[in-house]
Amino acid sequence: MIDFKNKYPVNLWKDHGLYTDDYIKLINNHWLKFMPPNPTSHYVLGLLYTVIMVFGCTGNSLVIFMYFKCKSLQTPANMLIINLALSDFIMLAKAPVFIYNSYYLGPALGIFGCQICGFLGGLTGTVSIMTLAAISLDRYYVIVCPLKAAVKTTKQRARIWIGLIWICGFSFSIIPVLDLGYSRYVSEGYLTSCSFDYLSDDDQGKRFILVFFAAAWCIPFTIILYCYVNILMAVWMTTEIVTSRVGQQEEKRKTDIRLGYMVIGALALWFVSWTPYAVVALLGVFDLKEYISPLGSMIPALFCKAASCTDPWFYAITHPRFKKELMKLLTKSKSRKLVRNYGMKKGWVGSHLNKTGSVSFEKRLKTEYKEENTTIFMLESDDNNVHCQGSTSGHKTESTNKEPETKFTASVSQETLKYMLPS
Repeated sequence: MIDFKNKYPVNLWKDHGLYTDDYIKLINNHWLKFMPPNPTSHYVLGLLYTVIMVFGCTGNSLVIFMYFKCKSLQTPANMLIINLALSDFIMLAKAPVFIYNSYYLGPALGIFGCQICGFLGGLTGTVSIMTLAAISLDRYYVIVCPLKAAVKTTKQRARIWIGLIWICGFSFSIIPVLDLGYSRYVSEGYLTSCSFDYLSDDDQGKRFILVFFAAAWCIPFTIILYCYVNILMAVWMTTEIVTSRVGQQEEKRKTDIRLGYMVIGALALWFVSWTPYAVVALLGVFDLKEYISPLGSMIPALFCKAASCTDPWFYAITHPRFKKELMKLLTKSKSRKLVRNYGMKKGWVGSHLNKTGSVSFEKRLKTEYKEENTTIFMLESDDNNVHCQGSTSGHKTESTNKEPETKFTASVSQETLKYMLPS
């Protein structure tokens, strides 16, 4: 303990956090063999986590917002995407614990911060991995088995999947918190974050890590690999079918190539993000600790957080339907501004957008007898058609002045009014 206090800035942690001397129980002796990391490496990791947190929380928040804002996105398949976005958001929302600890070069937030970091990391990591496996199953059913109603993803089935995923994730992540003798949350190499005790010499702890490895890596990876390989095979088989038109053939070939890239990208993203952390855990379980350094334990964890940052962009925002709805949201205010300003020529003094989606224009003229004429024209959108209705009201006088005549063409094209009518 005295040697530990001489190496690390313990007093700094006590002055600026929740650290107590009991925290030494959560540090494996393996990490104490190394000299404390250079402060610069702490600051660099803290900065990287800050960038990942900002971009990841923004992307996942955008996906969640669009799902509840746009009814067209509220499909059974997108329920799984939202579950992934929610899990990734929670995973990144705990990053301030790590960032704060990195700023003070160690476990400044003490045992409480360690348990929060470990529990949320275990929960959301498991949920994200299993959700990715469920997404691959859904895509497999849609592409490979499109006519089998028994496996079609409905909203009810999606809710059941999501419920089972969270129950499974909670079951694994709560065991170390309860300290039932199977595992616990302990500090990792830099002492700024916590995870499962994969360096434990206890046989029960090792068995827990192996079971967790099988449930949270082996089974999901097998499902993802099986589904995406069969999707690729289905794409290649349909490519061989000769279509009646050369243009259709070329377009289908381009679509298949894009789908193939998406499949390969999904496999590579998952494998690169989660495999390094699984390898480090297995090295600890099989007593190969000499291959694990403090920095070597932190880099795989960084990859996992980076995956939570890239998931919303890969699975949602780059999807054509999400992109379409996003563009609608971004251009909505601009379209309404164009409606208000369109056609305001001399004599036209008012226009407004009705709740029904129609555009009304009002024209007021005054004669020399101070009497007012009002003409209202209304443009209504019905599906793909545009209707023009007109009504005139006023008082006739003996004025010799002729009322200016306003003419509209017999038909109003959709192209002409596409900026005037709401989307």
